[in-house]
Amino acid sequence: MRSILLLSLLFMGFGLRPVTAQQCGVVDNLSYPVDTSVFRLAQDFGAPSPRHQGRYHTGEDWFLGRRAENYGVGLPVYAAASGRVTFSSPIGWGRDGGVVIIEHTVREGSLLYTRYGHMRETDTAKFPAQWSCVQAGEIIGAIGNVRPAPHLHFEVRVRDGTSPGPGYSWNDPFSDGFRQPVKAIRNGQAWVNPAFRWRLDLADERGPIAPPLELEDHSLLYLDANRLGRVTPDGRSLWRINLERPAVAITEHEGRPLLTYADGLMQRVNIDGTLAERWETGVALGEPVVIHDDLLIFHTPGHHLIAFGPDRQTVLWQLPDVPPVVRAEVAAQVIGLMTVTNEMLTVSLRGQLLDRANLREIGSMAAAPNGELRTYTAGGLWAILADGTWVEELEGVPAGGRSRAVLYTADDELYFYDQAVLHAYDRSRLLRWQVQLPDTIGGLTRLAEYGDILLLTSDHGNIVALQKATGGVCGITQIFGSDRARFWHSLGADGILRVAVSDQILGLDWRTFIGGCAT
Repeated sequence: MRSILLLSLLFMGFGLRPVTAQQCGVVDNLSYPVDTSVFRLAQDFGAPSPRHQGRYHTGEDWFLGRRAENYGVGLPVYAAASGRVTFSSPIGWGRDGGVVIIEHTVREGSLLYTRYGHMRETDTAKFPAQWSCVQAGEIIGAIGNVRPAPHLHFEVRVRDGTSPGPGYSWNDPFSDGFRQPVKAIRNGQAWVNPAFRWRLDLADERGPIAPPLELEDHSLLYLDANRLGRVTPDGRSLWRINLERPAVAITEHEGRPLLTYADGLMQRVNIDGTLAERWETGVALGEPVVIHDDLLIFHTPGHHLIAFGPDRQTVLWQLPDVPPVVRAEVAAQVIGLMTVTNEMLTVSLRGQLLDRANLREIGSMAAAPNGELRTYTAGGLWAILADGTWVEELEGVPAGGRSRAVLYTADDELYFYDQAVLHAYDRSRLLRWQVQLPDTIGGLTRLAEYGDILLLTSDHGNIVALQKATGGVCGITQIFGSDRARFWHSLGADGILRVAVSDQILGLDWRTFIGGCAT
């Protein structure tokens, strides 16, 4: 620290200043400093370390593997993004190797720091000079020969760009300004997408408790960690209110927002954030399962389904013995439900259980134009009739499952996604095309249509737009998500695609996102 202070005073004495991060450019790309298809994650962010008395890991450790020659010692490490070097020392961690810290300016002007530890210098991998600018992908050092095995310690921080730090903390790393690298990089890559317009950060990493409610002016009402908030059409937080009790849904009723609480209370919400008249339903409620026109169905803590009528006071029907629901789909004739126990329940709109089938794993569902339900499971592609009967829809399709999706368009064209391949069939069920998509698409997936464009989204944060005619990719990005994340999207008449995954709501300009596919 003394040397940094003396250097700063020296610059000031000669009328000089160190370069600023802004002078080194604004981040237009963000990636890992090593090839993650070759290196593997040896210790995750936030993991308690037995070697360090249970302290929490403040970064990610990337390890090439014990079978690799010299364990990867001497392999280059690259700058994750453009920026200025705020710390650079081959002995920053003493016998545990050198450290480089780079300060980055992101698009909205905020600063981000990446730290690279356990490095060494080689003839072809020199440490950059402090206060110098580096470009994304520039070599800034090499993997060092350190304990307990050669690896790179990689951190992302929002403050403190001049101290190498210990790499472990007794405190929650997030509260000390550290961020999960995989999350920061994935989100950062989406934020530099030309279509990016705004984002809203939420408190709960699982995502909004229930789907947000889009109002006529394209603002959103959303639930997050016992708070109700409203975000403007351009992504600014307009207001947030703390709720007196846990809420489970924000829906529309008679043209006004309606808040539903876990104890069964329902209450109208004014658009200025004040709460209005309310009424008791007398039943405890869990997460909403179906929000569709006049149909509002909840799962209860007692493992029932509860369906409310159009007045949102009358319980139309109850269905007992229903495990928590993972996926739901409403067709004109029946409702399909897939549960955490890998069951599929077919239920009439009046609450009669028509069929209960055991699946190898959950699949996907879609409503067909004729009012029937379609399901894509490990056993194939099936039509489910009004009485709950299953009939094979198409022979020879690949096995479905959790990471698959199916869509029937208004013109009765069929699209289904299977193991990184999207298939398209015409109304006669003749194959039109097949397209290989990136194998990074995973988790629960959904397909939707918007005019001539297909949109594929997933709980892993994938957002992919494709041409219906050819399967050509029009736009693709990804934000952070996980198997435990909720996800939702809406394309507003204002041309903004709003996507909620994990603890983020994102706004993308639709025409920019689909690029040359726009008509």
